[in-house]
Amino acid sequence: MRLVSGSFYLACWLLASSAQQNECPPQGDPKERPRPCLWQTDLNKNNEGFRFLDWLIAGCSLSDSGCDKLPSDREVEYEGYDGWYNNLAVPNLGAVDTPLQRLLPTAYSDGVYQPVKRKVNPLQASQLLMNGTNGLYSKAARTAFSVYFGQQVVEEILDAQGRECPPEYFNINIEPGHRYRKNPPYLEQLPFHRTRYDKTSGLSPNNPRQQLNEITPYLDGGLVYGTSKGWADVLRYGADGKLAPGGKLASHSELGEDFPAENVQALPMANPPAPTNHSQYTKQGFTSPVDRFFKLGNPRGNENPFLLTFGILWFRWHNLLAEYFQQKYGHIWSDDRIFNEARKWVIATYQSIVLYDWLPKYMRAEPSKYKGYNPNINPQVSHVFQSAAMRFGHTLVTSGGYLRTQNSKNCHSVASFRLGASEYSGRVTGVRTCNSFWRSPEFFTENRHNFNWFLMGLSSQSSEKEDNIIVEDLRGSVFGPLDFSRRDLMALNIQRGRDHGLPDYNTARKHFGLPTLKSLEVEEFKRVTRTEVDDDVLRKLKLLYKDPSQLDIWPGGLLETTKGPGQLFSKIILDQFERIRDGDRYWFENEENDAFTDEEQSRIRQVKIIDIIQSVTNLIAGEDIQEDPFTAVHPGNDIGGYCQTTLNVTVNCTLVDDNSTTCKYLPQLWDGNTEKCTEVGTYDYFSGSEISFVLSFGIVVLACAGLRAYVIIKAKRMKSIKQVKDSERVSFDELSHKAKERISYMETRDVIVKFVSDSRRIEVVSMKGELLRTIDFTNVEVVIRHSALYMRIVHQVSNHYDLFLMFQDVFYASKYHMGLNNFFERIGLVPNYRQETKEKLRLNFTTVYDREKKLDEFSRVVLSTAFDVSSPEKKSKGGDAKVLPESSDVLFIKITKTELAHQLGMLPDCPFVKQMFSIMDKNKDGFITLREFWNVMVVFATGSQTEKAELLFQLCDMSQTGSISSEDFTSILRSTLSSDGGSQDLGKVTQNILRFFGSVEGQSINFEQFRRFFEQDNILKNIGINFESKKERKPSTFSLYKRQPAENFTQEGREDINAVTEPSTPSLLKKQSPKNFTQEGGEDINPLTDMFSGISNQLRSKEQYYFWKSLYTLVMIGIFLERAYYYLIEQEHGGLRRVASVGVTFTRGAASAMMFTYSTLLVTMCRNLLSKLRSTALHRFFPFDDMVSFHRYVGTWALFWTLMHVVGHAINFYHISTQTPMDLSCLFRDFFRRSHILPKFHYWCWETITGITGVFLTVQTAIIYAFAYKMRRHFFIWFWITHNTYPLFYFLLILHGCGRLVQEPFFFYFFIGPCIAFCFDKLVSMSRSKIRFDVLSAVHLPSNVILLKIRRPANFNYKSGQWVRIASLGISEYEYHPFTLSSSPHEKDLTVHIRAVGPWTYKIKSVYPDKSLMQKDDNYQQIYIDGPFGGSHEMWWNFETVVFVAGGIGVTPFSSILKEIAHKLKGSKSLLNTKRVVFLWITRSEKQFEWMTEILKKVEEVDSNGIIDIHIFITQFRSKYDLRTIVLYLAEQHFQRLSGTSLFTGLRAITHFGRPDFELVFKSIQDNYYAKVIGVFTCGAPSLSEAVDQACHNLNKQRTCTCFKHYYEKF
Repeated sequence: MRLVSGSFYLACWLLASSAQQNECPPQGDPKERPRPCLWQTDLNKNNEGFRFLDWLIAGCSLSDSGCDKLPSDREVEYEGYDGWYNNLAVPNLGAVDTPLQRLLPTAYSDGVYQPVKRKVNPLQASQLLMNGTNGLYSKAARTAFSVYFGQQVVEEILDAQGRECPPEYFNINIEPGHRYRKNPPYLEQLPFHRTRYDKTSGLSPNNPRQQLNEITPYLDGGLVYGTSKGWADVLRYGADGKLAPGGKLASHSELGEDFPAENVQALPMANPPAPTNHSQYTKQGFTSPVDRFFKLGNPRGNENPFLLTFGILWFRWHNLLAEYFQQKYGHIWSDDRIFNEARKWVIATYQSIVLYDWLPKYMRAEPSKYKGYNPNINPQVSHVFQSAAMRFGHTLVTSGGYLRTQNSKNCHSVASFRLGASEYSGRVTGVRTCNSFWRSPEFFTENRHNFNWFLMGLSSQSSEKEDNIIVEDLRGSVFGPLDFSRRDLMALNIQRGRDHGLPDYNTARKHFGLPTLKSLEVEEFKRVTRTEVDDDVLRKLKLLYKDPSQLDIWPGGLLETTKGPGQLFSKIILDQFERIRDGDRYWFENEENDAFTDEEQSRIRQVKIIDIIQSVTNLIAGEDIQEDPFTAVHPGNDIGGYCQTTLNVTVNCTLVDDNSTTCKYLPQLWDGNTEKCTEVGTYDYFSGSEISFVLSFGIVVLACAGLRAYVIIKAKRMKSIKQVKDSERVSFDELSHKAKERISYMETRDVIVKFVSDSRRIEVVSMKGELLRTIDFTNVEVVIRHSALYMRIVHQVSNHYDLFLMFQDVFYASKYHMGLNNFFERIGLVPNYRQETKEKLRLNFTTVYDREKKLDEFSRVVLSTAFDVSSPEKKSKGGDAKVLPESSDVLFIKITKTELAHQLGMLPDCPFVKQMFSIMDKNKDGFITLREFWNVMVVFATGSQTEKAELLFQLCDMSQTGSISSEDFTSILRSTLSSDGGSQDLGKVTQNILRFFGSVEGQSINFEQFRRFFEQDNILKNIGINFESKKERKPSTFSLYKRQPAENFTQEGREDINAVTEPSTPSLLKKQSPKNFTQEGGEDINPLTDMFSGISNQLRSKEQYYFWKSLYTLVMIGIFLERAYYYLIEQEHGGLRRVASVGVTFTRGAASAMMFTYSTLLVTMCRNLLSKLRSTALHRFFPFDDMVSFHRYVGTWALFWTLMHVVGHAINFYHISTQTPMDLSCLFRDFFRRSHILPKFHYWCWETITGITGVFLTVQTAIIYAFAYKMRRHFFIWFWITHNTYPLFYFLLILHGCGRLVQEPFFFYFFIGPCIAFCFDKLVSMSRSKIRFDVLSAVHLPSNVILLKIRRPANFNYKSGQWVRIASLGISEYEYHPFTLSSSPHEKDLTVHIRAVGPWTYKIKSVYPDKSLMQKDDNYQQIYIDGPFGGSHEMWWNFETVVFVAGGIGVTPFSSILKEIAHKLKGSKSLLNTKRVVFLWITRSEKQFEWMTEILKKVEEVDSNGIIDIHIFITQFRSKYDLRTIVLYLAEQHFQRLSGTSLFTGLRAITHFGRPDFELVFKSIQDNYYAKVIGVFTCGAPSLSEAVDQACHNLNKQRTCTCFKHYYEKF
């Protein structure tokens, strides 16, 4: 390009320009557009700005002194915002979010949606084909003003840059050596997001993917007003929230009416991070807020200051029009009418300027003549226009823009702006494009004059030369996200075309009727395209692409460039704008829409951009700015004299009419005279989240661990306090020493060690005073192993396990050492002392567990040889295994008296143990050898009845006189009972036993009397000893009803129930089982049939519960799988799945399952509803009795899903925290987040409603479940408090879903029904739970049981077996506890029996003293009762055969039931459906529940038909055949034969010894009472319920017709 110089030529040019400038021809025809010089606007004078509008709108001539004409007042159809119904035949044609038009065939790699695959790397193509020296001048007289006006035209008709949701990446590999990889962070891929597309496309080759245009393709003012009515309305409201008057757009609160309002309403305008602020953003963790932007219709209008300048220009134009209409019609038009009318004129003038002022100069070609609106034309932007042709303007973009003052102010360029850290040290000129991205408002807020200066500066500046070279600002330094702050827009252009499935360059030329290339040879390309691009570039093209069929449209079309777009791009661009014009029903020239008259259309057609500029600014056309800003200053398009001097660069250029002239510009901006672009920066979005991630999830763990630690510390503290109290009760003397005993490698306990010199032993006592162990130092060898200073001492005594003591300090250790030495001196024993290290002592000592293993081996050898339990088949074959093994380590084991007592389950000092040990210890050395023990066992195994009687007689002969006296019997009975802590009237029992032996009072019995008595019932045949350490139970045969009663047994049909453990006792009386019962010796049973029969019985036992449990589980798993499948497979959520991996699948599935389970929990808590339904026929179909178990089952599942949800979110939040903000906005479309926020992990977790409620819910869940599962028994108050936080829990659960983070909240679908039912149920409870009940009396019974007698209201109805919740006003009116009513429905008052076992129940004992201690006028504290509630026990009447099993205080519901039975039996001989009731009461002593004994007596009195069988098991006694209780059993047996009542209870029911074997008991019931279903009802400790349940389970597995259904209540 040649620069024209010479002072003479310049002077001539200035003179000619001045002459032309002074000439301003008058307006001839009023219809013709007046020259700007005729109506120059002075904004300081009223109405001067309206002179042009008077001509344009009213049609007045400027020569008129005043314009009396009014604008048209006719009603018209105003154009919409979103493009809908522009085309009435196809309403959505050209609407927002509709597909781009595809003019060319698709080239997707799979024919459907996969991007085009070409070998050429876009970055390489950009570097080789579009790189070069910039700062060159336009050949076609273009200005920068024209270029940036073109950008806002594109922003008006096209926005196809939206990211696909879910995000799809089509990244560009960065090859080694590229600038992005030369410096840190050495980036390897340039991120590229695929474009949004129509979800109904991309499904088949006939329906390939179609990308969307997010705005309308029409020139409808979208960049001024937006593409929706809502957006336009916000533009009319200022920062103060007030509507701008007179139909205007809201103005800036600080800059005044000339600038748009700031975006305080946070319109969702594009807000990428400014690249120059990258380091600031990464340090502070957020970008700049969107409210700094000017509020415009174009979301991207603040991208750069040049684009923003045009946004402000059209803003002012609208407000000027609105002000004009306000003046003309303000008295009759509404603000909305004024706004719409102004908008109509803005759109019309904009259409005219774009098509008839800008486009011909930009394209150097006129569009075709307008022929009217054609509804058959599709105005939508084409793919090839969007992805290639319209990007021709990129080659014209400058490296920066000038700001220039007016001619009257010497027309100088304004001092520059330094926006980045520039290496350029000279004077910075203008505004660098690459550094101005997204910082546009700063230019106008700093100086409001910059608007005018930008208009003048851009119009004085040349565009870049029309060639293939792109400035660095776009080719490598365009803006990007924080993780890649500078990108190569040219590479993105190529990749965009591939993303959209554009075909190759030749295919595009062929479609538009252009000749195709045969090759990429330089001559061929120049011949066909007539390009003016350098040959070197074309050679690089050939080297890079090799074949025209592989050439992308964008680089191919760009290389066609001459003075404007080449052949291909010219056709595409002209075609596009003509279709937009011809397919727009609201086009201003369309006479059919009646929007404008013919005269108005003619005037609009003449409007130029300079008319708008001069109307809204104080710039003077021809002086401050040329009349045609799109064209460079040249003769005929002049400016003022000062400016002519300032524009000191003259260039030969060609105008649109192909006439050559001289253009004047300011010096071109390029890399050498402006600041450098800041370097590319990256960002790890997870940075800054590490600590919060660890801490946030650590909170849950720490909260749970802290809670656990608190409980442990609390428990230890309570234990310590208790130990202190216990130690205070223990008497200390000089022979007692406090120490800590190590009983295993990990276990220790606090003990008191006492030296007992008289009996040569050391006693180890607990802090409670209980004897733990003794060490007898008779005939033993002793080694004392100790550490230094005797802080640790191991007492190694032969035939004993080691005693390992530790002391807290040297003082106690020394004191003990001295005491030990004194003890050994007194007993005359010299031990062997040996010092060792602490580690050796700790690791090498014999523990109690080691000793127990040897003793177990000892017992096993004795039993296997004496009783032959290891090979029972030998007995059946007549074999005898009574041979003691000769070689075994067991032969050398010796056991002490203490260990024998432990094996017998008795205390070492009891007479029974002493007698047994004395009999066995033949050599009297203080130990029992294996042979000595074995000799006694053989007598029990094979000895005759006489031998057994003799041994038993020796045990009872405590005085060794050869006869048994009453004192001997008393002593042996006391030892038997005291071993279990029992207390009986031993005198009465002893006299009865002696009388049974035939002795008169005061006489003893001899051996013969003793032997004859035992031989009566063959008792001695079954006598034995039950060892505690024996793990195997001997084979047993048991019959419930096997002994006929004696003649004097008063109750007809009395039977005996006993659990016998004997090897071969046959059933003496056994009913014939039905033929389908299992018969021994019958034909073989198919194992599969047997198994399925057992399974069938097991299911029948709880068929309702198992059915609904299974159905519930299937539904719950189905809910989980449905959501999991939805998020795993469904296409619209695929992006979130890919980002969060399988975490989102499990979390969403678990979330839905949680909603279901937590909602279901409310149903299981509707006590009143369930109690009501239980009394209806529905109880036959629903397991109302198992709701507590079902509640726990559902709660367990809820915890499982919660854990899965939390763990899944730990994974999800990590992945989500690594994603870009744009991707997250795409993934969480329903979740609002300010665009400047960089969502770190702590944002999601602590700054969102979903996150913060999730944390609270997790912690609350952990606390609730901790106290529910493990600590309820010890910390019931905390269990009660935490469980009563459920309203907060459900409130948080509702809030948790309202965040709409992933999906619409639908918890209410699960929650509403159960919540309504629960609320009504709660209202029922509240309505009665605050009614005060009077306590009439309180009786303190044995075993810490309190009987409360309560006044019964008249309307209080209940059933036997039901329970209530009680709160005492003397403790807390809010703390309720459940108790079963022990009274019967027919009784006048209510009674409850409460056992004091916890803090609340102990308070009950003190608040309600025994009535004997109450004064006459004293009253008890009143109580609240909530209930009654139904329990499983009330269903007993549904079964023909019923078994009641009560344990301890668990007898209370059965007391109510048995009272009702007794009441009904008074008036009837039967119980309707129920034919047989078996009551099993397991209690430590009948003395503990004497009140129940009275009830049982009444039942026995009225049960004349023997419907009820009562059996009492006293657990403090041993089995009846055990050596220790055989005498008691015989006494009980004979007493019952004589009197018909029990010696211990006074009942006709037989009293049994020990705990029942429920499986044998139920088997006997099954054999004697044939019933298809037997109901078993249990109430007692959990261990009792579990034992009964296991027995029912085992029997149901057998192939029988009887099914045991077990119902139980635990306390």
